[in-house]
Amino acid sequence: MRKVRLFRSIFFYVLITLIMSMVLYIPSSAQGDIIEEAKSLIENFYVDQVSERVLKEDTIEDMIERIDDPYTIHLTAEEYKEFINSMEMTFTGIGIYLEIVPEGVLILSTIEGSPAKEAGLMSGDIITEADGVSMKSISLEEAIVIIGGTEGTSIDLVIKREDGIIEESIIRRKIEIPTVSGDVLGGHIGYIDLDSFAKDTAYEFREIVDELEDEDVDSWIIDLRDNPGGYLDASIDIAGYFIGENLVLQMRNKDKSDYGGYALDHGYTIDDPVIVLVNDHSASASEILSAAIKDYEKATLVGKNTYGKGSVQAMYDLSDGSVLKMTMYRFYSPDGKAINEVGVAPDINISEDSLIVAKLLLDNSTSQRDKSGYIQVKAGPNTFEIDMDKAREDEYWEAFNEILREADSDIEIKKWNEERWEEVTEDEIENSYSLLYPQYKYSHRFSDVSIHKEFIIKFNDDVDMDTIMEENIELIDIATGERVSLDFKVKGEKKIKVIPHESLRNGKNYWFIVHDSVMGQNGNRLKQGVLCEVSVEK
Repeated sequence: MRKVRLFRSIFFYVLITLIMSMVLYIPSSAQGDIIEEAKSLIENFYVDQVSERVLKEDTIEDMIERIDDPYTIHLTAEEYKEFINSMEMTFTGIGIYLEIVPEGVLILSTIEGSPAKEAGLMSGDIITEADGVSMKSISLEEAIVIIGGTEGTSIDLVIKREDGIIEESIIRRKIEIPTVSGDVLGGHIGYIDLDSFAKDTAYEFREIVDELEDEDVDSWIIDLRDNPGGYLDASIDIAGYFIGENLVLQMRNKDKSDYGGYALDHGYTIDDPVIVLVNDHSASASEILSAAIKDYEKATLVGKNTYGKGSVQAMYDLSDGSVLKMTMYRFYSPDGKAINEVGVAPDINISEDSLIVAKLLLDNSTSQRDKSGYIQVKAGPNTFEIDMDKAREDEYWEAFNEILREADSDIEIKKWNEERWEEVTEDEIENSYSLLYPQYKYSHRFSDVSIHKEFIIKFNDDVDMDTIMEENIELIDIATGERVSLDFKVKGEKKIKVIPHESLRNGKNYWFIVHDSVMGQNGNRLKQGVLCEVSVEK
């Protein structure tokens, strides 16, 4: 369900930042001398003591280069406008997500309802020329300014598409993208997707929480993947819905003075099970929120280690209309954990689609006493119960195997054994069929079989051929859960030939399974399902 959110976009390369919500202005005695203004600001407010060598540089750009801080930059008035628009998810342009490639500007995707979408631009197109300007070897910032432009103006593009060249003239217009969106998953999970922390994000968040609570959701997924940050106030405000009126972060300036940021009291907190999704592009304000929630044990973090951007910037107006965005503080989690260049570690490290993992963890809780067919996973403050019927589905197969691979870290995995939970063994994790198909008999292993392998099944009794179908006999890719389409040929009352529709894949491992739903002609089911492992030659 997750919409496309790409870090290498017109927004997100610009926006890995955390800024104070106010814009600070320091007047200068010499209004025209912006270099002296910048020197004064850097000397007095930069997060670290700067050397005299920095302050003796002749230009602002040289001072910044000497500081060597990627988050301290000098913005023209136009660049500052684009920066704020990027954080507010509002901009003027044609509506594309992009990245820079050697040939020009690669279109990763187009925004629904945008001029680019209406003009037929597509993912994979490369803009090689814009208004007569070559896009080859152009910087991202230059591309943003050229393609952004003024509302109502046109831009003439030369586009490489596969092996052909097309030309399009597109009228720019204002495009607004909500920073928060929500939905109900599985009939009971409240899903909130935060794209950035803009001025109105906290208000939008509250509105969506209220809407989802009206839908009687009983658990939550907060998606911070690819969220590059934004306003400090917004992250502090939203933290209050989880941790109450408590410390959200600690900030430290050049004088090593500590300042605390405290969450707002919204009158209630979300007390249902919460999973927060993070990845290596979750930065800054996203890390403040996820670190606070983790320190207070209010949610389970699922995904990848976050970006590790633990500093706060403020915006300083200079007398020529340009802006100095400068690092003032480094921030730490409520417990004092460093975030800069470290990030926030998830409770469950997932390399693939962490949303699918979250849905599996939250979608199968049961209050019934008999937990047969369930696996228990304890990660962070939450304990989840996974229904193995769900885990066997194509959608969740890889997610379940990713969870198993994390069993040797800080998460606990248990299985139900008659009347109690007991820890799964290393052998059960290694041979996950014992968890996915616990009542089945493991027959044997076929090693180094041909990619054209066909299978013969011999039954002890005459078989009801109406039950010989793909639902009852399966060949499953162990890694992905992908089912191989099968044909069946009767070789007698007790023998069936099973023929894969397509060649098996070299080096792959499969499970060949005969389910106990196969029936004999006497109307009896198989006493027990049977599973064989198939290893294909490399």
